[in-house]
Amino acid sequence: MKKIMLSCFMLLSVLMAKAQEQPEWQSQYAIGKNKIAPHAYVWPYADANKVIEREHTTSPYYQSLNGPWKFHWVKNPATRPVDFYKPEYFVGNWADIQVPGNWERQGYGTAIYVNEDYEFGKGNPPFVPVEENEVGSYRRTFTIPADWKDRRVVLCFEGVISFYYVWVNGELLGYNQGSKTAAEWDITDKLKDGENTVALEVYRWSAGSYLECQDFWRLSGIERDVYLYSTPKQYIADFKVNSTLDKETYSVGEFALETTVEGPQKGMTSVSYQLLDDAKNVVAEQTIPIRSRGLSNCIVFDNKTLETVKPWSAESPNLYSLVVTLKDEAGNAMHTTGGQVGFKTSEVKDGQFMVNGVPVLIKGTNRHEHSQKGRTVSKDLMIKDIELMKQHNINTVRNSHYPTHPLWYELCNQYGLYVIDEANVESHGMGYGPKSLAKDTTWLSAHMDRTQRMYERSKNHPSIIIWSLGNEAGGGVNFENTYKWLKSVEANRPVQYERAEKNFYTDIYCPMYRSIDAIKDYVKEQQTRPIILCEYVHAMGNSVGGLQDYWNVFEAEPQAQGGCVWDWVDQSFREIDGNGKWFWTYGGDYGPKGTPSFGNFCCNGLITADRKAQPHLLEVKKVYQYIKAKQLDSKSGKVEVKNWYDFTNLNAYNLNWEVVGDNGAVIASGIETVDCAPQQTVVINPAKGVKIPSNVKEAFLNLSWTPKQATPFISTSHEVAYDQFALKTNKSTAMKSGKNAGSSLKVADKTISNDIVSARFNETTGALESFVFAGEELLSSPLVVNMYRPFTDNDGRDGKGVRAWRAAGLDSLSQKLISFKSAKQGNGAVINTEVAFINNKAQNVA
Repeated sequence: MKKIMLSCFMLLSVLMAKAQEQPEWQSQYAIGKNKIAPHAYVWPYADANKVIEREHTTSPYYQSLNGPWKFHWVKNPATRPVDFYKPEYFVGNWADIQVPGNWERQGYGTAIYVNEDYEFGKGNPPFVPVEENEVGSYRRTFTIPADWKDRRVVLCFEGVISFYYVWVNGELLGYNQGSKTAAEWDITDKLKDGENTVALEVYRWSAGSYLECQDFWRLSGIERDVYLYSTPKQYIADFKVNSTLDKETYSVGEFALETTVEGPQKGMTSVSYQLLDDAKNVVAEQTIPIRSRGLSNCIVFDNKTLETVKPWSAESPNLYSLVVTLKDEAGNAMHTTGGQVGFKTSEVKDGQFMVNGVPVLIKGTNRHEHSQKGRTVSKDLMIKDIELMKQHNINTVRNSHYPTHPLWYELCNQYGLYVIDEANVESHGMGYGPKSLAKDTTWLSAHMDRTQRMYERSKNHPSIIIWSLGNEAGGGVNFENTYKWLKSVEANRPVQYERAEKNFYTDIYCPMYRSIDAIKDYVKEQQTRPIILCEYVHAMGNSVGGLQDYWNVFEAEPQAQGGCVWDWVDQSFREIDGNGKWFWTYGGDYGPKGTPSFGNFCCNGLITADRKAQPHLLEVKKVYQYIKAKQLDSKSGKVEVKNWYDFTNLNAYNLNWEVVGDNGAVIASGIETVDCAPQQTVVINPAKGVKIPSNVKEAFLNLSWTPKQATPFISTSHEVAYDQFALKTNKSTAMKSGKNAGSSLKVADKTISNDIVSARFNETTGALESFVFAGEELLSSPLVVNMYRPFTDNDGRDGKGVRAWRAAGLDSLSQKLISFKSAKQGNGAVINTEVAFINNKAQNVA
C-alpha cells in the first residue's frame, strides 16, 4: 500500500511539474489571477440624478482609458518585447493603436472567419500553437486626479481576447482568460503621484480559445472599453435586486434588495436605497446602519410589497430607478450607485414560457457584435440595431454566443427588448462526442467561471428573460453543474441550453433548425417544457421563405412559442480594391493562400453590415406583426382580427382602411379605433356600406395599423401591421374565336396551323418549339419543363435540399417524346403528348 501511495504521489508530482512548465495561457485552470470577484456594476455616480440618467462616465470618479495606446505586434511569443511593461522601457517609436478595436482591423495579423472549426487547426486542448501565436503588447500612461487620493482605485478591462497579463508601474497585477466579461484589479497600492504606466500583453490564442469557437470572425486584442473608477475605502461591492410580480394577479410588485459593503469602516456608516418611478417619486426606501466592523458585510433590506406598479415588458418597458448610497456617520454620501429596475416575472408555468403571467411568443433574432472595427460596437450602432428590431416587430434578441457590451442591456431595458443572455462557452470544434469539453471535468472551473461572470454582472437587468449556458458545446457533466449553480442563485428566470436537448439541465426545449413536422410531433401531447427554437430560418441570401409556415404552427400550438432567426447582421467588412472601388469581404479575403475559411457563411444577416434592411427583414416584419386579419366574407367585407399583443389593447392603434379599385384609385377610406384586448379576437367591417361602382373591374380592402402615440423609433405614421383582401376580382376568360380566327386548323404530323397561326412540336422531345401568330414568332426557345431553380447561398450548406435534387438529376433533365396524338375538334384542335424526363444517369425520373 505504501508503494502504491508513493507511486501515486510521484506521478502527481510529475504531472504538476509538467503543468508548471507550461505558460498560463496553455492551461484551462489559469482563468485569472488577483481579479476582483464578479459583481453587478457599481460605478460611482456623481449624485442620485446621475444614477437616474445612467451617466456614470461623467462621474468625477470615472476615467476612460480608451483612445490611442502604444502598440507592438509580433508573430509569436519568442519574439515579443519581454520587458516592455517596465516604465523605463522606451516605446516612443511604437505605433499607436486605437482602443477599443481588434488589431486585425488596424493592420496587424489576419482576420480569419471559420464556423465550427478552430482557426489554429485540429484541437489538442488545452494547448494552442506556439510558433504562430501572435502577441500584442499595449502600453499607455495615465494620471490619477488629486481628489482620488486616499481612495480605492480599480482598473477594468471590459473585453480582451484571448489571454493577457497586465502590469501597472512595472508590477504584475495578474492575468485573465475569458474575453466577454469584465476583469478588474484593485490597483490602489500600485499607484504613484503623477504619471502611471499600464501595460498589457495579449495572446491571440490560449486555452480559453477552446471555449470561444463561435461562428464569427476570429479576432484579437482589446475590443471593449478600458477605464478606471474610484470608490472610498469602504464601498458598495455588489447589489442584487429581486423585482418581480406576484404569482396570482401579476399586478403587485415584490421588491427585495441586498447589498454587499466591503472595506474598513470609519464611524457608524449606513447604506440606504431609494426606488423612484419615472416622475422621480420615491415609491420605496430604507436605511440600515452598518453595525458590524467586518471587512465584508451583506445587508439585506426589508422586502417591500408595492400594490400599484407598472410592469416591465418589451411592449411597455416601464422602468424605475434604484439609487443605493453608502453614507458616513454625518449622513454624507460616500458611494452612490444603482441601476434600472423593472417589475417583471419570466417563468415556465404549466408547460409554457410566460412573461408577467402571460404566454408570449418569441419573435426573435440572434445578434453577434459586429462593426467595421471588428467586434467593437458603439452606442450609436447599438441604438440603430434596436431601432431596426423594434420597427420590424422583433421582440427578442439572443446574445449569440456570449455576454455583450454592458450598455446593450441598459438600452434593451430602456427601449423594450427581451434578452436571452448566453455564457461565452462554445467548444464546437471538439464535437459533441467523448472528446467534448462538456464531458471533461478538468474544464469545469472554466465553464463555471464564464457562467458566474455572465450572471453576476447582469443579474439586475429586467430585459433578461432567460439565461443560456452556452452554444454548441455538447452535453455533459460540466453543463449539469453550471445549470445547478444558476438555479441555486436565480429563483425567477428559466435556464436553457440547446445541447441539453430534453435532459434535466434545460428548462426550455430549445433546439436549432428543427423542422416544422418535428415541432408538431413534440407538441402532440402536453409537455412539461415549451419548445422555443434558439436558431431557425437561416437568413443567408434569398431566404426565410418558410417563416410563415413556422408561424402557422407557433400561433396554433400553445407550447410552440417561436424562436430566434439566424441571424441579425452580415459579418462582413468594407474594403477598397485596387481600382478604388469598395466591396464587402468575407472569409478567405484575408491572409495568404491556405488561410482557414468558411467562405461567405458569415453573411447571413437580416441587415447588411452597414445596418441597411435586406429584403427578408420585411418578410420578418410581416410574419412577426402583432395584428393579423382574416377575411370572413368578401361580399359583406367582414374581417376577423386577432390581437397578438400580450399586454396592449388594439385601441392604442389607428386602423387606417381604404377600398381601392382599378389602378389603386381610392373608392372609400376611413380611420377607426378597434377595441380588442390582448390575445383576443374581434370581427370588424370597416367597409360596410361601401358600394363598388359597376364599371370597376376589381377592388381591394387595405388595412393598415399605426400607433396613436409615438414611442422611441416608432412614429405615429409607422405602419406596424397591414393586410389586403379582395372584394371584387376581375376573372379572366378565354378569348372566343371570332371572325379574325382565320381559316380552319390543319393538323399535319406535329404541326397545327392555318393562315394566321402555326404551332410546331419537336419530333424528339415533344416540346412546343414554335408558335407563330400573324407572322410573328412568339417563342424565343422551346417550352420545356424545369424541375430546378437558381442556386441560393443556403443551398450550399443544405444536405437535404439541393443535394437531393442533384442526386435525382433534376438539375440536368432531358425530355424524350413517348407519344404524340392530335385531333381536330370543331374549329380547333386537341393535342396530347406523353414525354419522359431522363436525368444524366439515363434514369427516368418522371
